[in-house]
Amino acid sequence: MGKRKYYKKKASFDGAPGILNNKSEITSVKRVLDAYSNPPANLGFGANNLSQTAGYIMERFTWDYYTLNILFRNNWIAKAIIEKPANEMLKNGFEIHSELDPDKVTKIMNVYTRTKTNAKFLQCLKWARLYGGCILVPMIEGQDDLSKPLDFDTIMPDSYKGCFVVDRWSGISPSLEIVDEIDDPDFGKPKYYTISTNNTNTSVKIHHSRIIKMIGRELPYWEEMAEDYWGASELEHVYTELRKRDDTSANISFLIFLANIRIFKMKNLGQAITLGDQEGLNRVYQTMQSMNRLMCNTGTFAMDQDDDFTTQQYTFTGINDVYESFMLDISGAAEIPVDKLFGRSPTGFNSGEETLQNYYDTIQEKQETYVREPLERLLKIITMSTLGEIPDDFELVFSPVRRPSNMEKADLAQKQAQPVLDVYNAGIIGKGTVLRELKQQTPMTGQWSNITDQMIEDADKEDEEAKANAKAENEELENAANKALGGKENGNTEKPKEKENDEEGN
Repeated sequence: MGKRKYYKKKASFDGAPGILNNKSEITSVKRVLDAYSNPPANLGFGANNLSQTAGYIMERFTWDYYTLNILFRNNWIAKAIIEKPANEMLKNGFEIHSELDPDKVTKIMNVYTRTKTNAKFLQCLKWARLYGGCILVPMIEGQDDLSKPLDFDTIMPDSYKGCFVVDRWSGISPSLEIVDEIDDPDFGKPKYYTISTNNTNTSVKIHHSRIIKMIGRELPYWEEMAEDYWGASELEHVYTELRKRDDTSANISFLIFLANIRIFKMKNLGQAITLGDQEGLNRVYQTMQSMNRLMCNTGTFAMDQDDDFTTQQYTFTGINDVYESFMLDISGAAEIPVDKLFGRSPTGFNSGEETLQNYYDTIQEKQETYVREPLERLLKIITMSTLGEIPDDFELVFSPVRRPSNMEKADLAQKQAQPVLDVYNAGIIGKGTVLRELKQQTPMTGQWSNITDQMIEDADKEDEEAKANAKAENEELENAANKALGGKENGNTEKPKEKENDEEGN
C-alpha cells in the first residue's frame, strides 16, 4: 500500500492558533496517492487482486448508543473490557503526599469516603470508557450560580457534599465558546457545559472549572471536533474482533448438534415425498417419527429389508485452535491478558510473569493519562472544603497496582530487612532507627505492623543510654590510659637524673 496524503481546506481561526471559530467548518479533504503500482504483474495500487479491493470505513461506533448499552448489559466480554481496567486503576487507592500533618490527611480521606466520592469517581471512569466521555459535578453548598468560574477562596468549611455523574449521552452539551486564557489548563476546550433535563425541560449552564471531565480513548484533533470534544469508546476498536469471536462461538455451538448425524436410506423416498399426496407425505413423516422413537426408547432400530441406516460423525479437530486465536485477538485489542479477561489459565506466549507485568504497566500508564488530573482536581476541592487551604506541595501518589502474594511479601521482607540489620550489626545505627525502617516497609511487605511508636521511643531511649554508657566507659579507659602513660614517663625521666647524680658524686 502506498502513502496517502491528506490536504484540508483552509479554515478561519479566531484568537489562539489552532482553535476554529465553528466546528461546522471542518471541511472535506482531498486524497492524493503516491504508491507502488505494477498493473501488468497485478501488483501494487490499481491492480486487480483481492488485497487491493480491501479497505477501511469510518463507522464511528461510539455514536451507536443502543448497541453500546446492549453489549455492556448482555456481553460479558464487553463488560469486562470496560470494568476490569477501571477497577484495577482504583482498587488499591492512593496516598496524599504533603507536609500536612497525618491527622489532616486523614480528615481529607474521611470526607472522600463519607461522601462516597470514590464510588462516583469509579462510575464516571467506567461510563467514560463505555461512552467515550463522562463528567463529575462536585456539589458545593452555597455555590448556586454554576455558570461562574469556581473560586477556591469561596469554598466554605464542610461545604463539599459529594458529586453526581452525567455521561455524554445523558443531555450534556459542550458550548461552542472555548477557553482562550493561555494560563488555563483547559485552554482550547469548551468553556461551558449545558446539562438538559427531559422531565422539567430546563437546562443548567456550568463553567468548565466546576466539572471533572473524563474521556474515553483520545482522538486526533479533527476526530475530537467530530466527537464534540469527547473521546472514543473503548469498545470501538474491539467491536470487530468481538463479533468474530461471537460468530465463531455460535458456529461451534451449532456444530455440536451435528456431531452425530443418523442417516436413514429409504427406497423411493423421493418419489413418496414429491409425487404423493399430503396424506401419503404425512404417513412418511409418521413412520420416521415412530422408528426414531422406537430407537430412542430401546436402542434398536426397525426398518424394511431394502432400507439402510448409517451414522456420520463430525470431528472437532482444530476448532479449539481457531477459537483461541480469536480470544487472543480480543485480548490484544483490549490490552488485557487472557487470564484476566476470560478467567482462564494462560497458555503459550500469553502467560507468565512478563505478560502480567506488561499489563500492570499499561494500567499505570492509564492512571497517569486518564485518572491523575481529574482526581487531583476533585481532591483539591475536598481539601479546601475540609482544611480551608491547599498546600503548595500537594501531590497524589497511586498505590502499586499489583498485590504481591504472601510468599513474595515474605521474600521481600527478608530482602528489605537484611541491609538494615547489617548496618545495625556494624554499629552504624541504633535500635530505634531499625524499628523505624522496618515499620516503613509495612505497606510493601505486610510485616512489622505491630511495631508501635512507644516501642520506637523506648528503643531511642535505650540507644541514648547505651551511647552515654559507652561514652563514660571510653572516658574512664582514656583516663586510665593517660595515668598509666604519665607514670611511665615520670619513671623514665628519673633514671637519667640518678645517673647524673652518681656521675657527679664520682
